[in-house]
Amino acid sequence: MPTYIDWDGVIHSIVPYAVMLLQLLVATLCGGIIGYQREVVERPAGFRTHVLVCVGSAIYMLVSVAVAGTAWDPGRIAAQVASGIGFLGAGTIIKQGSIVRGLTTAASLWAVAAIGMAAGYNMQTMAIALLGTAVVYFGLTVLRPIEVRIARGIPFTMNLTLVAPRQRLSWIRQVLTTHKLAAHDLIFNDEKGEEEGDIIVNGNAPSQEDLDKAVETLTLDHHVRAVSWHAKD
Repeated sequence: MPTYIDWDGVIHSIVPYAVMLLQLLVATLCGGIIGYQREVVERPAGFRTHVLVCVGSAIYMLVSVAVAGTAWDPGRIAAQVASGIGFLGAGTIIKQGSIVRGLTTAASLWAVAAIGMAAGYNMQTMAIALLGTAVVYFGLTVLRPIEVRIARGIPFTMNLTLVAPRQRLSWIRQVLTTHKLAAHDLIFNDEKGEEEGDIIVNGNAPSQEDLDKAVETLTLDHHVRAVSWHAKD
């Protein structure tokens, strides 16, 4: 007797796995978009971290739905992601003197976890995941210049290595004032000895141009061994 393949049954059995694959791909895309933005600005958690968090959250949600079925609450397992992601986010937060860095990156990890859960629940909530990604990306990019304007300056941390740092303190303050940079605090590190040490300056610059000019002035002095700086998120 000829063997007939029940193509309707085959397709019907394949569709759920195809949908799950699509959900994971959407989670990868969403996490990658936000992670790419964090990678470009050189934050502690970048492209791969955000992708893994988003895909992992989607997998937790898929497992929750599969285990719960129609009799149990599918949010019981997935709900632990919301609290568990806090431990990962805490690892990106760094306290340096009176300045705390990494809060925005921690928040972006928390956001991609929520996006991953939306992508992993069902086809309808995937739209929430895509819209959420657009809003988060907008907040990380477009709102940054507005935030800087509201703060009336670019927050920065500058690291100086120079000869006799305590004796050059007044000169450093003069350079910063000349270029309209406001220093909130200066942290000394004399572990290298009395002849050479480090100074960490936390402050605000009115513009990127003023900050660059101040750094250029500092590097031209023969007492300065090294200068590095970074804007804070």
